[in-house]
Amino acid sequence: MSKLTLLIYMSADNNLNSSAEDDLESLRRGSLYSDIDIVVQLDRWEFVDTPETIRYYIKKGDIREIKRLGETNTGNPIILKNFIEESVKAYPSEKLIVIIWSHGTGVDDLNIYSQNREHYFIHKENIEKIAISFDESARDFLDNIELQKALDVNLPIDIIGFDACLMGMFEIAYQLRNRADYMVASQFVEPISGWDYPHILEDLDINRESGVIAKELVKFYGDYYRDKPFDTTQSAYNLRVIDEVAENLDLFAKTLLEKLNNRKDLKYSLLNSQLFNRGDYIDLIDFIKKVQFRVQIEPLKLYSKRLLEKLDKFIIANYNMGYRVRDANGVSLYFPLKEPFKETFEMYEKLDFSKNYPNWINLIKWYYLNL
Repeated sequence: MSKLTLLIYMSADNNLNSSAEDDLESLRRGSLYSDIDIVVQLDRWEFVDTPETIRYYIKKGDIREIKRLGETNTGNPIILKNFIEESVKAYPSEKLIVIIWSHGTGVDDLNIYSQNREHYFIHKENIEKIAISFDESARDFLDNIELQKALDVNLPIDIIGFDACLMGMFEIAYQLRNRADYMVASQFVEPISGWDYPHILEDLDINRESGVIAKELVKFYGDYYRDKPFDTTQSAYNLRVIDEVAENLDLFAKTLLEKLNNRKDLKYSLLNSQLFNRGDYIDLIDFIKKVQFRVQIEPLKLYSKRLLEKLDKFIIANYNMGYRVRDANGVSLYFPLKEPFKETFEMYEKLDFSKNYPNWINLIKWYYLNL
């Protein structure tokens, strides 16, 4: 049994196909002096000679094809679940890291293959994508509920990582809280080059505790992009303490709902907070601090303080570089600054965080229904 197995689910049946080929080669090179067992399942797009899905085993500079699966739909949770369970059975190890490699859109689960788009909030007088692993051939993707099902495997996952854009969100971490101990993801869009796999394979201390390894993954990402002309973020989260954060976030939102007289103060706090993507995602810590400054409500001071303390234990590593992400503190949260699309918001209502701690989504509804 090895110390560590690294599984990479490469959903490249889209315009990332050439990047997948580059990363496959970088994994081969990086494995030359590494003791990590690497298994990659690569689904390529239809415009190549071999568009089918192939599973590879990489070790000591050698890349070996171990299984051809034909054309698969990477948006089908069963495909990901089978990849994880079959690979771990074939290559057991003391620790397991699973990386989802593809396009990512955070908690916005809008079906981009559908052209029908309708706003959610309809006033008396008369959301955009939460998803990952886009498959152009199948015209499908993994929404966050499907991702949770796919990771419901009969073995422990130490770290779930996202080599994808915008997945460093609280709601996603909460959705996966029972699927892994730690999560590593970016709040912002990733450069096309993604993670630095040679650095990971050559320098990761596989004898350390999983939380330390998650921190190292963030450090390596920062090392790779520090002198490059990209705005970048990367964070590591301790999923074992996320319920404590969720409870305090719910109290924070509940106090805003009960004490705010109008939406103006909340609007100014939102507009002045660190934003990501289309303005739908806010940096949670920056937002809390902006609310503390503008909204002078006595009970809110206590709940804000407690929430920030819990977030400090939840976000165990954070890297940000660049003007556009200068106030990125580690984790994002959904709050649309324009009326969300119906499909997006209906999917958001189904997430575990919205169902278990409803005051945040109630705050969003209050914001739009009190224009």
